[in-house]
Amino acid sequence: MKRSSGILCPVASLPSRFGVGDFGVNARKFLDLAKQSGFSLWQVLPLNPIGYGHSPYQPFSSFAIDEMYVDLDELTSRGLLDKVPSFNENADRIPYEEVKVFKSAYLHKAFEKEMRISPRCLVSFRNSHPWVEKWALFMLNKRLEGMKGWSTWRKDRKECIEKGSPRSRIGKERAEYEIWLQMTLYRQWSELRRYANSLGIRIIGDVPFYVGYDSCDVWANQSYFLLDKNTKEPAWIAGVPPDYFSATGQRWGNPIYNWKKLEKEDFSFLIERLKRNGELYDVIRLDHFRAFDTYWKIPAKCPTAIDREWILAPGYRFFEVLQDKCPDIEIIAEDLGELRPHVDILRQHFEFPGMDVIQFTFEESNIKKKKEHKDFDSVVYVGTHDNDTALGFFASLEKEDQKLWSKALDDAKVPDGEINERLINFAMEKNANYVILTAQDILGLGNEGRINLPGVINDINWTWRMKDFKGLEAKVESLHKLNKEYDRL
Repeated sequence: MKRSSGILCPVASLPSRFGVGDFGVNARKFLDLAKQSGFSLWQVLPLNPIGYGHSPYQPFSSFAIDEMYVDLDELTSRGLLDKVPSFNENADRIPYEEVKVFKSAYLHKAFEKEMRISPRCLVSFRNSHPWVEKWALFMLNKRLEGMKGWSTWRKDRKECIEKGSPRSRIGKERAEYEIWLQMTLYRQWSELRRYANSLGIRIIGDVPFYVGYDSCDVWANQSYFLLDKNTKEPAWIAGVPPDYFSATGQRWGNPIYNWKKLEKEDFSFLIERLKRNGELYDVIRLDHFRAFDTYWKIPAKCPTAIDREWILAPGYRFFEVLQDKCPDIEIIAEDLGELRPHVDILRQHFEFPGMDVIQFTFEESNIKKKKEHKDFDSVVYVGTHDNDTALGFFASLEKEDQKLWSKALDDAKVPDGEINERLINFAMEKNANYVILTAQDILGLGNEGRINLPGVINDINWTWRMKDFKGLEAKVESLHKLNKEYDRL
């Protein structure tokens, strides 16, 4: 496999006239800059409709794409809208709620016009994306219930409707609007992906292992999750025990899968999730891979994630079925944290590359002995969306630890420079096929550029954005030189 490198940058973090990145001209400009810099991979975070705390890992659906990514200017070019004024173009952080309210008015106008021009425009999309019918009904009900969680809806909406078809004309129009949104999003994303591929850039998509409780996935497939029979609330929830990020563990709140039922049905629900994502991306980074070996099962009533138990998952059987049904899916296994050896055995059995995050694996002794944390099939990161930036991380270390890191880099003959530049050089030199660098580390940002602090709900997580491309443009020449030096062009 050819050595290559890429950039990790959420679509939402790209510059935009509307305060949040979308599938428009600036996404193409980002790809142009990536190409000029010598990168051939772009890793994005989940594109699904964001849920609680703006997290893309608690989405309302595994199949739908968030409406905020619609490129309004493209709708203007198609004659569905007049020129749309800019909105929050220079916002320091992504103002999700404001942007969605602003865009909604224009999206409804574009929908109404396209339906007048081409009243049968939804037919083909509905036929090729059968999941969209339940999604439309879910969102119709959710909006009617003031966006409250589905478990609090009135009874006739709360109960799963296998063949959802709103009775009223107004209800039908509202459901068609949801379908039109998804048709538009899928079309625009497909065009953007084709543009990326034409430049020789492949897109890595991030697929969460679990789904959000307040999601169409759970509402329409309740038997696939361990829910309370009476309340339909989760009986057991997901998370991880105490780790690097939290002394009390992470209590995510996602419902646990009913693995027995899933296995009886050849894991059809999970297979379809990955199959659909395989149609959106060139490579899938499978988040929380370790849960295909064992998963942390927490009683829903427990306030922390401490002192619970690991449960064995049917990982081998699942991946055998997946490879049989979807042989072309390329997977990166997110295998971070304290793992039992069986996780690595499972990963290697199916020949999935794992992850090597330098902030976790960098040790003075490893560099002095020139040891690799993992073998050549790993994907190397300085940090991921859950880590602080390189500069922020280094600043948080004790002075003695900073000296050890600097000395170890000197001993490894890593060129001088700022710590983010040195760690990027160290990552690029490693014996790994893929190296992924965050946009923030390339730009040399401190912890103000951190995307997410796990286990924390606040107004900062997931809101980092670039106002423009000046910083990346200034780095193009040096990045191309770096990729050439380390044979990653």
